[in-house]
Amino acid sequence: MSARILLLVACACLSCGPAADRKQTISVSILPQRYFVERVAGDLVKVNVMIPPGANPATCDMTPGQMKELERSSIYFAVGYLPFEETHLYPLLEKRKDILLVSHSEGEQLLEGTEGTAGTTDGHHHLIDPHIWMSPARAKRMAVTIARVLGEQFGDQRERFEKNLRQLTAEIDSIDNEARRLLAKKQNKVFLVYHPALTYFADDYGMEQLVIEHEGKEPSPLHLKRVIDACRERSVKTVFIQGQFDKQNAIAVAREINGQVIAIDPLNPDWKAEMLSLLSIIDAHVE
Repeated sequence: MSARILLLVACACLSCGPAADRKQTISVSILPQRYFVERVAGDLVKVNVMIPPGANPATCDMTPGQMKELERSSIYFAVGYLPFEETHLYPLLEKRKDILLVSHSEGEQLLEGTEGTAGTTDGHHHLIDPHIWMSPARAKRMAVTIARVLGEQFGDQRERFEKNLRQLTAEIDSIDNEARRLLAKKQNKVFLVYHPALTYFADDYGMEQLVIEHEGKEPSPLHLKRVIDACRERSVKTVFIQGQFDKQNAIAVAREINGQVIAIDPLNPDWKAEMLSLLSIIDAHVE
């Protein structure tokens, strides 16, 4: 189905569905966002996730079922600059002014990455890294935005949202404190990841991220050689891999550096569990 036909079908779906539960339905792009919304709102809202478990945000398509769920939504929380959002979501929501679009990237100090979508920072065009939720500091601001927007939508529940937000931000602060304790000795240390999901995490804690994937694509032999040489020079022995990507290049690099492949999941629906797991892995394996 062509992109034009898909957009026409989407607009038809979004204009004719039932509206009974629209106010209570909130749509988000990724599973970690659902974690934040549910922690703030509890069972008051239904959260629709557009990028399902196991899907790649760079290549994920939109199904008719997802369009119907989106139609029921009163608010859409976008990460901002995810390829899925740029390609499929924003053109659709331009025609639906009744769905409030909130971008978590708005007002953030965004970083240039080796994967992402084009945007403007400091007045110049860059390839912007979208993985802001992997930074506890930025995740905290995402939670604050969610509480504010929901408080405006459900004014009689504002105190409830603020109470839940305090509990959530206290947990995020505890993760940040644990990260600073564990990673203080990892300043300027290097880790290798297949897909560059830890740009903001590395920036938070003074580490350096090497990436196997090149500009959102499979690496060329020349790029792989450069990565392997850099790993040997910096004594990197661990390759992080996400389940949404092919493992073969990661395994090949690990073999060349006499290292190991360890799975991480930045799209884990349990954000807190994933962050604590990541800290434990880095503490144990990044030297």
